[in-house]
Amino acid sequence: MARIFEYFVVCGIGPEIRTLDANRGYHGTGIMYLPSLLDQYPSSNHSLYPPPPPQLPTCVLPAGVQFYASGFDSGDSLSFPRSYPIVLTEGDGSKIYVSCIAFRDPVCEDIAEAYRIPANSFADKCICLISRAPSFSILRDALEEIFLLCFSTSGSSKPLWDVIAYLVSNVPLPTPGKDRVLFAIENSLLAVEVPPKGGLPHADISFQPLLQCLDVDNFIKLFTAVLLERRILLRSDKYSLLTLVSEAICHLIYPFRWQHVYIPLLFFSGVDYIDAPTPYMMGLHSGVDIFGLVMDGVVVVDLEHNLITTSEEIPKIPEPEYSSLRGEIMKLLYPNVVGIDQMKSGSFSGECPGGGGRPWGEDHDLHLRFIFLKFFASILGGYRNFIENTATHIFNSQAFLKKRSRSTNQPPDPMISQFLDSQGFLDYLERGLGSEGNGNNLLDKLQDAIGRGQNPLSILPAMLTEPEIVTISDPGMGMSGSGAKYCYDRFPANIRTEEQEEKRKQILAAASGALEYSGKHTLSSPSMRASKDSKPESLSPRERAAERERMVLDIKVKLQGLWLRLLKLGATDDPLSSFEYGTILALIESDAEGIGGSGFVECIREHIHSGWTCQLTEEQFCCERTGMEMGRTRTHPLGAVTAPGQVGVL
Repeated sequence: MARIFEYFVVCGIGPEIRTLDANRGYHGTGIMYLPSLLDQYPSSNHSLYPPPPPQLPTCVLPAGVQFYASGFDSGDSLSFPRSYPIVLTEGDGSKIYVSCIAFRDPVCEDIAEAYRIPANSFADKCICLISRAPSFSILRDALEEIFLLCFSTSGSSKPLWDVIAYLVSNVPLPTPGKDRVLFAIENSLLAVEVPPKGGLPHADISFQPLLQCLDVDNFIKLFTAVLLERRILLRSDKYSLLTLVSEAICHLIYPFRWQHVYIPLLFFSGVDYIDAPTPYMMGLHSGVDIFGLVMDGVVVVDLEHNLITTSEEIPKIPEPEYSSLRGEIMKLLYPNVVGIDQMKSGSFSGECPGGGGRPWGEDHDLHLRFIFLKFFASILGGYRNFIENTATHIFNSQAFLKKRSRSTNQPPDPMISQFLDSQGFLDYLERGLGSEGNGNNLLDKLQDAIGRGQNPLSILPAMLTEPEIVTISDPGMGMSGSGAKYCYDRFPANIRTEEQEEKRKQILAAASGALEYSGKHTLSSPSMRASKDSKPESLSPRERAAERERMVLDIKVKLQGLWLRLLKLGATDDPLSSFEYGTILALIESDAEGIGGSGFVECIREHIHSGWTCQLTEEQFCCERTGMEMGRTRTHPLGAVTAPGQVGVL
């Protein structure tokens, strides 16, 4: 049976200390340092799952690691532990959900001694629970219980890493709609369940933070920008808010999916990614300076001040859908105010859908999601009649827009036109064509229910029976024969193998020896002067892998932007002689590891499938074919390009 927790991971300062600029050694408390993966359970070679991504330490501690003269101080809010979720996206689009608690922990004595760090120093550390299931609540609750157990004055009945091992190894992923799994961490009972299949996707988050940050008009503007696949940059001084808002808005565009770069919490050193020319959704701490970056067309959403700025106009949702959408959201947020307005106009029905001032809960989340599903049912009314699935395209956008213009007595709307050309809409159509009868499509079900005059909520699966209780008990918990309690003054390290311990000693000995050597030689000696351009010492395998991941993203973003510009050249231009093509070629040829080739093929595959609705000119087709040949020299073949106007299997 699949488990809900894949890994427990600890990140922070390891035996190899480097600054964010890759300078080795300890340089004081005012400098930020690269985080490392310190411990994990299970080990990568003993797990049923792929290892944690190499960029994980950088993502869970996005600002880096800082050293401090003191630890937790009840009088200093900056020293308090911080709990926040993050979401990582793999190359295939699948998501990894991580719950984090960052806190100040004492620096290990052997590290402090090797690098001559002042005694009793502290540094940032982060503990994480990782899952493939979007169960944010149980990830947070379980991690907080482990953190509290570690620093409890009464101690735990088992060594902390034994508690972690049992938790990760034994708590199963509940069967959707059937099981409720109960398990305990020491004396705390926790429960997890997953909603039944066939309904809205599992969203174990509250949508309230999104509505608290933005007023209704800005909320709809952000929704529209995401739907039209703009470049979205969220800003906040709270890590958790960036992730929760990003996830919430992605759920609200259901049944469509965000198809582009998705980094809800961008690590501080990745700020240059904001210059990417292609669509993205990123969250960046408001303390990071973006001065000097090219922000043309970027939709910047300031969640702290309810402010949205962009240099390009965001088309407004057309009527009557805009007024209907806005009105439904207002009813949900302010049911009493809307009720008074309805009474004045004589249209009050006596029913307040928002619950009349009740605290925000899961029913409000469901209501909000249904408001947006009804919006799509309205704005795409009759769309199934225009699906054609021919050799050149699968949807007749022009005919659909003409039909809508006749029914609304308005000219074709630019917002809907742009949406029909989006990758999200094309992906939705392709998924529908690939499913047997498309029986689980809630949008189609909702349109049919509305057409028959049925209650829209009737399309959701009903919970016919109470879920079965599955109890996971730890036979060793609280059963220590000696009555011993395990108490900690810091988060303990997991037991290391002899090989790991020996490697750690070698690294620290080398660091200590380097400091002693530098102390015996003055920097005035020509042989000891460090050039600012000197290459940093070699990185560890994990750090090299993390650096490679950042390089992959950077190259793919650049290639995708260049490829878009290349295919948009005028009919009289020769793509193969263009600046864009030459830049693409240079990027790939200068890439020693072949990342550019694989990234380039991914770009071509995307554009052949979208292919401007799969309609390429002869020049564009020749460019696609030449690009494929060039990309194949650096990566494994993914298929063949077909004749112009047809879709290739890539």
